[in-house]
Amino acid sequence: MSQNRKLLKVFSLIQVLVAVFALVLGFVTIGSSEAAAGTTVDVFGMQLEGGMWTMLCGGLSIATGVLTFISAALGIRGANRPSSLGGHAPVSVLAAVCGIASVVLAISGGLLTWIVTAAAAVLAVLAAVFDGRVRKELDR
Repeated sequence: MSQNRKLLKVFSLIQVLVAVFALVLGFVTIGSSEAAAGTTVDVFGMQLEGGMWTMLCGGLSIATGVLTFISAALGIRGANRPSSLGGHAPVSVLAAVCGIASVVLAISGGLLTWIVTAAAAVLAVLAAVFDGRVRKELDR
């Protein structure tokens, strides 16, 4: 197994842990949306209802977790057999986009959600980079 395949597998295994944290935080955030109901949140100069804002942040965290988990599964499978990488790169890019969107929205929210979704975005970008490297090895 080459160094790039090993690194893809390591990043994918770490992605599994981050995906679980993102999913748990997303569900906890959505569960706490009732507590934020009736309040208003100032986001980028707009006044939004607190419960809706909390549900949006939780939903993005859940989407980030799901896409990160799919990226991790495809990365682990592709590290073992590079010909089966399939749609790993597009899913990783989607996970990174959702992670970045969640980071932007969570700036006014919880620090833990911000850290987890930022880690998911960084890992998704690294997984996409090593996906490209493993594909280049396969083409040789």
